[in-house]
Amino acid sequence: MSNYQYLFTPLKVGSQVLPNRIIMSPHSTNYPRGSEQEIAYYCEKARGGAGTIILESTMVIPGVTPLPMAKIYSEEFIPENQRIIEALHKLGAKVIIEAMTVPGVAGNSQPSNHLGVLSSNIAGRSQTAEEIKSSVQEFAQSVVYAQKAGADGIHLYASCGCAEELFLSPLFNRRTDEYGGSLENRMRFLTEVIDAIRKLCGKDFLVGVNVNVDQSMMGGYALEEGVEIARLLAETKKVDYLGIDSNNCKSRHGNLHYPASYLPAGLMLGAAAAVREVVDIPVFGSHKINTAEMAEQALAEGQCDAVLMARALIADPEMPNKAKRGETEEIRACIGCVEGCYQRYAANMPMGCTVNPGVGEEYLGNTIVPAEKKKKVVVVGGGLAGMETARMAANRGHEVVLLEKTDELGGHVNLLSQLPGLSDRSDIVRWLTLQMDKEKMDLRFNTEATPELIQSLNPDTVVVAAGSNYSELGITQDVLYPIPGYDADYVLTPEKVILEDQKIGQRVVVYDTTDYIVGPGLAERFAEQGKEVTLITSSSSVAESLASSFVNWTVASRVLPKVNYIRDTAITNIDNHVLSLQNRYTYEESQLDGIDTVVLVNNKIGNQDLYNNLVGKVPEIHIIGDANQAHYGNMGMDAAYKSGHTTGKII
Repeated sequence: MSNYQYLFTPLKVGSQVLPNRIIMSPHSTNYPRGSEQEIAYYCEKARGGAGTIILESTMVIPGVTPLPMAKIYSEEFIPENQRIIEALHKLGAKVIIEAMTVPGVAGNSQPSNHLGVLSSNIAGRSQTAEEIKSSVQEFAQSVVYAQKAGADGIHLYASCGCAEELFLSPLFNRRTDEYGGSLENRMRFLTEVIDAIRKLCGKDFLVGVNVNVDQSMMGGYALEEGVEIARLLAETKKVDYLGIDSNNCKSRHGNLHYPASYLPAGLMLGAAAAVREVVDIPVFGSHKINTAEMAEQALAEGQCDAVLMARALIADPEMPNKAKRGETEEIRACIGCVEGCYQRYAANMPMGCTVNPGVGEEYLGNTIVPAEKKKKVVVVGGGLAGMETARMAANRGHEVVLLEKTDELGGHVNLLSQLPGLSDRSDIVRWLTLQMDKEKMDLRFNTEATPELIQSLNPDTVVVAAGSNYSELGITQDVLYPIPGYDADYVLTPEKVILEDQKIGQRVVVYDTTDYIVGPGLAERFAEQGKEVTLITSSSSVAESLASSFVNWTVASRVLPKVNYIRDTAITNIDNHVLSLQNRYTYEESQLDGIDTVVLVNNKIGNQDLYNNLVGKVPEIHIIGDANQAHYGNMGMDAAYKSGHTTGKII
């Protein structure tokens, strides 16, 4: 059993008692509110041990939104909210709804018309004082509908660029009337909303405020004033708890709102601790609190009274129960990629998870059905797709042989995890290996899968999950022919440098046309080794494919100070350690000479020869993962894992 002194103890908040200190923080899913899909998704978190669920961003004032959002601003939305709340209450969880207002466009609550900077290409007008007062009442009436739906409380989001925060900040609030200027005036919108909610919903309904207490990175108020805002809110005696963010505005510092691998864990706990020193109501710490151990430590050190967790519970809904039972090694950790969760949502897709292929499919049962007929299954390749196929197939009762040509499992995840800031990626290999060890299967390392070997094993089913490799030719979407000189001995690929440990020289060029993290990651690795590095990208920025999840900001801020960066450029020739370059827009040509090593991070080519040679020669054959469709950018791990999961279920 575990020795958690604080994490699993109840917490009194207002007139209510939360079952424990683990609170699932609000996050958009793109599942229809109140649908079987959404209900099953959240119920799995409650069964897994999260004592309180804060439902995702829910519009309390009608308006335009860039992506679909749940709603509660009319009585017609009560039933869909009620369905999910009742289901969670039956499991013993407390349920709070996050109130969301989206600024930047006409009709939405906003203090000043320059807030067009928060949206893509429009700027809505400032609200009049009369419109603000009307919005306050509209806001409060929506909270009444939330209460009628059965919610235990409301989570007012004074952060992330929502109206509640924008009125607080002199950076965004340029008003000269009673809603602008002094701190008291800037707080007026929020305090009037709180007063109106209390008047309509009573003292027993929970009212919490999530506050961005530090806007200094953007040029707004600093931590000292943010802490004072928190203190004044607590002093009203009308707020039951405070959730704490810092330097967090999704449209400007979204990389902090969705902190990826590179950023430190618990990066906003310091701000929570500063607030906790001056208030007498519970403080919730948030952002990248990924483990029960970290959560317990934050509570023990007095940084906060409860923790808001999202991705840790998405990756493994059973994380709280496993931690409580002392089964830490069984927890499937979030790997910080932000690709399967937020990036999918930002693309207007249902939210998922790179390391948990069952996310979003909970309502389908997610049960592993024993195979009707036991088969001998040969899996070729020990990357994510092959590992998950083997695990699932063995769990269902098949006899599994897995052939891996190297001496370790993991495939390209092993390459990623050796790049600076990405060591957490290796956890999914650790977890899968642990689960595979529980199954009876024949693992054969350092084994080259040939058609003859496969046929000698007399398989019923063959799954080719042989992965892919970066092309050695330098062919890209912009240059459709091999780069002359690609075959020089100093021209390498990521696999040769990282997995095969081939040596590199002092002056290194990394040529990246994938818009992903491998190219800049290699450049940073080489720079940290003391090499003189030039990073060349065919795009206008680093890791451009990750812009919607803001990860590109973090990657660029890490690598660009350490390297020479040339963008919008193709390598057209490599000859005697001289590179010929061409700007993709102006066609201007230039050269780099004296280059010791060139690393090509271009397209990937799936390893499909074995599949082609076996078709028609074995009873059943599948080709999955990168071998079937090579990913050289984002969502590659997600796609590989899911293909293995699906294949293992249907064999």
